[in-house]
Parts: sequence; structure tokens; C-alpha cells
Amino acid sequence: MRVQFKNYFHRKNFAEFISPKNSNYFSNRDEFIAAVFLLSADKFLWERSKCAISQYSVNFDAIDLSGISIDGYALYKAARAVYSGDSDVSLSELCDWSLIDDPTTLTIFAGVMLRRNGIKLLNWRT
Repeated sequence: MRVQFKNYFHRKNFAEFISPKNSNYFSNRDEFIAAVFLLSADKFLWERSKCAISQYSVNFDAIDLSGISIDGYALYKAARAVYSGDSDVSLSELCDWSLIDDPTTLTIFAGVMLRRNGIKLLNWRT
């Protein structure tokens, strides 16, 4: 399976923090990679999240969620869940098409797969 990015913007911004050319590439934890993948999928959420992401960690409490879309909030909750190991997003919420659109649901599933199987799913060449 190959993980798909939501759009060009998502791929570009994710690569700013996680890159095969980064000297700490192999030391990044799967939960950090998955969280950055999910947070970078929504433009507004990403702008709010960048200041809360360091080279190795995400401070979710520092992310301002005011004015965020439902899809952005779902991505935030999923990122927090894969990072901390909690289960904040229920399967019934993910399957409710009136709450979360299909591309966002697929992005969340891809983030979970990254957490489970690691960055090798991206098929990046080092």
C-alpha cells in the first residue's frame, strides 16, 4: 500500500518537517510522522499547528482551534489520537459522510497506517 497525500499543498508542507534529506530522518517516531501527516493535510489547521511542532514533538495544547472546519477538527483529533495512543475519533464519526468528507476520512486512515507501519509507506528514496 502506498500512502496518498490529500493534495500538493499537503505533500509540500509535510515534507518541510519530514524529509529523507533530513539528518534526523530515521530517528523520527512513527507517531510523530503520522501526527505531522494529519496536521499538514488541512491548510488552516497547518497554519495554526506549525508553531506547536518542534523537530521531535507536537504540543497539541498550543494549537488554537478557533474557527477551524469540521474536517480540520477531525484531522486534529486523529493526529492527537495517533500521537498519544488514545482513541478520540470513533468509527461512527469517520463513517458519517455528513460530518467528514471522503478525502479527509481517507487521509485519517492513511495517518493511522503511517502510525502502524511507519514512513516506509511513503516510498521515499533516501
